Amino acid sequence: PKLLPACQTSCQDGMVVNTDNERVKDAQRAVHEFLLINHPIDCPICDQAGECKLQDYYMDFHKTPSRMVDRKVNKPRLEELGPHVMYNAERCIMCTRCVRFMEEVPKERQLGVFNRGDHAVIGTVPGQALDNGYSLNTVDICPVGALTSRVFRFKQRAWNLNRSESLCGGCARGCNTHVDHRGNQVYRILPRLNDSVNECWMCDEGRLTYQRANENRMSFPRLKGEAGSTNVAADLAVNRAVELLEPAKGEGVLGAALSLHTTIEEAYAFGVLLKDTFGVDKVALLEFDSWNADEVLKVADRNPNRQGIMMALGALGLEVESVSSLCSRIGGGEIKALLSMGHEGEESEELVQAVEKVEVLVHLGYAESIFSEQADVVLPIQSWLQTNGTWMNQFNRLQRLRPALNSEDGTRSGVNWFAQLASGLDTNFAWDDLQELRKEIEEKTVTLKGISLENIDQQGLELSS
Repeated sequence: PKLLPACQTSCQDGMVVNTDNERVKDAQRAVHEFLLINHPIDCPICDQAGECKLQDYYMDFHKTPSRMVDRKVNKPRLEELGPHVMYNAERCIMCTRCVRFMEEVPKERQLGVFNRGDHAVIGTVPGQALDNGYSLNTVDICPVGALTSRVFRFKQRAWNLNRSESLCGGCARGCNTHVDHRGNQVYRILPRLNDSVNECWMCDEGRLTYQRANENRMSFPRLKGEAGSTNVAADLAVNRAVELLEPAKGEGVLGAALSLHTTIEEAYAFGVLLKDTFGVDKVALLEFDSWNADEVLKVADRNPNRQGIMMALGALGLEVESVSSLCSRIGGGEIKALLSMGHEGEESEELVQAVEKVEVLVHLGYAESIFSEQADVVLPIQSWLQTNGTWMNQFNRLQRLRPALNSEDGTRSGVNWFAQLASGLDTNFAWDDLQELRKEIEEKTVTLKGISLENIDQQGLELSS
């Protein structure tokens, strides 16, 4: 009798499932041969090569030449299903995973099976594109090279890429990610399995945040002069920053701006420097405006570490003010100098004018922005893919950021730069490294009491609200 798939057979007493005898192996070879009957053997030019299930199964189960002597069925090779997904019908094995995904996860039936038999293809509803915000997940679950990413196509071969673990900075959910990179260039961000956060999915906007890690990077400290900004050694940049910030000590004329993409540890060190050295009691938060949340993954808050930063600043007794309030104080002459970290936020006309008016600006950032353009001193920091620390998502889940990429020679962590500034300003930073800083944070914050970096595993740690 014909073999039965074990996964589709009801269990019974005494049932024995054989998966490794000769009859099973013959059936596996037959199924694989059937899948390859009309499949083009174009592996050398296929973007899926190196991570294709058909290639893997051929090596595991088949390993025999094709017996197909008739002409293979020709289907459309390049069809743009949507802004991010390309379809090659000749490679498609009609598993319909993509159709099921669109129906069951985002619940938007944009894909379907059209025609019958060996003429069947996957397509979109006539007049509609595959433009759902989760469309690139269909590329992830496609077992062959039928669906490919228009963003990543032919950029790199899979076997040339290194893979590291990180988090998505697209919104406050903090999806777990894999970062595929070569050298210091990020080529794509893919979802990493975490059932408590994002399962195995990720929105398209989150995947495209890899561009932030590549574009407009700053690799060396800079000083502003009459002829423009010039790259300098780290010691010269720190000394100049100390010289410019020294008059603001205890005078109440220093303003502070902090991106909600910085880590808890960086925010805490920033707050200690502001409070102990300059007597600052307010910090403006640089943030992206809210977007439309959905019922799958996206939350309204587009800033990944709001919860963590509010906790860190609150532990130091620092208040939070809006960017508009900071701009008003600069415009009114109350604020003469500005110390800013990070650039992620809406660059409003009000902010641009305020940054141009401030007399002294020292900026820490990893990419060019309105702050770096106007800054007297620029201290380059590591991006979120290069730094070590923690974020806390909207649901009070503490998650670890580990360096996925090597840092450029001229960049340092924000904590390192703050320690050097504090030393030059005669402020005692009691931490020799991140571990020491973390111990103080654990003592000062009730939420993180007793939670060291080593306690946070790959799945994160859910904290009580």
